[in-house]
Amino acid sequence: MAFMTADHAKILSNVANLDIEIYKPRLAQLIEDNAKQGNTAVLTVFPKHLPLDDIRSLSAELTELGYNVRFEVHEFYYSFNVYWL
Repeated sequence: MAFMTADHAKILSNVANLDIEIYKPRLAQLIEDNAKQGNTAVLTVFPKHLPLDDIRSLSAELTELGYNVRFEVHEFYYSFNVYWL
């Protein structure tokens, strides 16, 4: 498998039409895979792809399941760290 060019990645990113329901299965798998390796799960999302309210709702859902969630808003992206003690 070859890497795509940065220009092609920018084009794909500009036309992405994503919602929180697409990220939930990915994050669930990321949490499981990382837990098996003794790591936390970190998800990075461009702000234009997901509304902040959707991310807050997901954070609340994970908190109800007993996870700790650290959410950070950076200049160009959101960082979502899910961990357990």
